[in-house]
Amino acid sequence: MAERKYTLEMVGEMLREAGTLIIVFAPLYQLFEPYTPRWGIVVAIVILGVAAFVAGIKIERKRRA
Repeated sequence: MAERKYTLEMVGEMLREAGTLIIVFAPLYQLFEPYTPRWGIVVAIVILGVAAFVAGIKIERKRRA
């Protein structure tokens, strides 16, 4: 039987996955779409993705401690 997942663990996983998707797809969107926002906005979105990724890691580590 699988181990029961706690809320913080699921939130941490969600933030890590969302951060990863943002980090990967925001620059690709900027490169391949004809009418996109300026690079400054894309960089800000990628920084937000990195923050979500790091927050997810910290939340999971906090739960395990």
